[in-house]
Amino acid sequence: MQAKIETSRLEKMLKNIENVADKKASMAVLSMVLVEPKSSESYIYLTATDLEIGYKGKIFAEVEGDETSFCVPARKFYEIIKNFPEDEVLLIKDGNKLIIKDSEERIVYNLSITDSEEFPSLPEFVEENALEVPGKTLAELISNTIFCTSKEESRFVLGGIFFEPLKEEGKLRAVASDGHRLVLLDREIVGIENADFNEGFIVGRKAAKQIEDIAEDELAVKFGYINNYVVIWTTNSVFFARTIEGTYPDYRSVIPNEYENILKVDRKLFIDALKRVSLVINEKFKPITLELQTDEIILTSQETEMGKAQVKLSASYEGKPLTVNYNADYLLDALQVMKSEEIEMKIGEERVPAIITGYRDEGFLYLVMPMVL
Repeated sequence: MQAKIETSRLEKMLKNIENVADKKASMAVLSMVLVEPKSSESYIYLTATDLEIGYKGKIFAEVEGDETSFCVPARKFYEIIKNFPEDEVLLIKDGNKLIIKDSEERIVYNLSITDSEEFPSLPEFVEENALEVPGKTLAELISNTIFCTSKEESRFVLGGIFFEPLKEEGKLRAVASDGHRLVLLDREIVGIENADFNEGFIVGRKAAKQIEDIAEDELAVKFGYINNYVVIWTTNSVFFARTIEGTYPDYRSVIPNEYENILKVDRKLFIDALKRVSLVINEKFKPITLELQTDEIILTSQETEMGKAQVKLSASYEGKPLTVNYNADYLLDALQVMKSEEIEMKIGEERVPAIITGYRDEGFLYLVMPMVL
C-alpha cells in the first residue's frame, strides 16, 4: 500500500485520534490507530477507541495497492505528522513497517505496525434522528460549562455535562456542577422539539472536551443520543461516547427565586481585583471576603503567613451592608468565560448561593455557594 496525503489534514484528524486512544491501556491495541486504506474510494479510514469513546474519520488520499488494514501507535504517528515539514506526506506499508516520508526521501520514518484482527469492532450508529447543531454553538455549550464539572470520582454523575432539551422553549441546555457551584447555558436550536433526547443525558468531561474540539472547526454537526451513547457526525467523521448512567440532581431546586442584595460591577475590573487579592491567599481554598457598600466593594484576603491584601473597587450595590466570603477561583472561572462588560451578582446571606449573570451573556447563569470561615 502506498498513499499520498495532505499533511495538514492528516495532522488535524490524528489529533482527534490521539485524544481518543487510551495511552494507559491494559490492551496495547487500544493505544493504536486502525488504518484502513481504500484505493477504490480514494480514502484512508482512521479509527481509535478506548472502549468508552471512539472516533472514526476518513481522509482523502491517493491510494495505490493493497487494501489490508493495520494498526500503528497513535501517539507516535500523530507526533511525526505534527512535526512533518512538507505539505504532503507519503505512507508506505512495507511488511511489518509503515514508512512515513517526503517525496524526495529527505525525511524517512519507520514505524512498527501490528495486525488489525485484535482491534475491537465499534458500534454502528444511524444519524436518522440526529439533530443538526451549529458547530460553534455546540462548542460554546461545552466550553462555558465544562469548568464546573466535578473532578471527584465518587461523584460520577457530576463528572460530566447534563444536556437537557427544553422543547417548549426551542432550546438545548447544558448544565454542570461540582456541588459547590453550578452553571447553565441555554441556546436556541432549530428542530430541538423533534430530538430524541429523552429527559436529557450526561456526557463525561473527557468526551465533552473531544466533542468541543471537533465541533469548534465545523459549520454544523449532527448531534444524537442513541442507546446510551452521545454521537456527533461531521462530513468526514463520527465520534461517540458512552454517556454517564444515573439521574442528574434536581438543579432547579437550588436556584433561589428572590434576592434583596444586588451588585453591579465592571467584569474586567472585578477580575483584576480578584487576581490581585489572590496573590497572598491560601492556595487550597482561595477564600476572599467581599464587603459590600453602596458605591464600592472591598475585597480582602484572609491573613496568612505571607500577609494580607485589600483592594477597593467602585461598584453599584443595592441592599443592606453585607460581608460574604467566596472561593476566588470559583468567581474567576465564571467571569472569564463571560462576555458582558458589566455583570450582575445577586447575593444572599450566609449559606444562600449567589447568582451571576450578564446582559451580553444571554442564557448564561452561574450559581456559587458562599464559604463559611
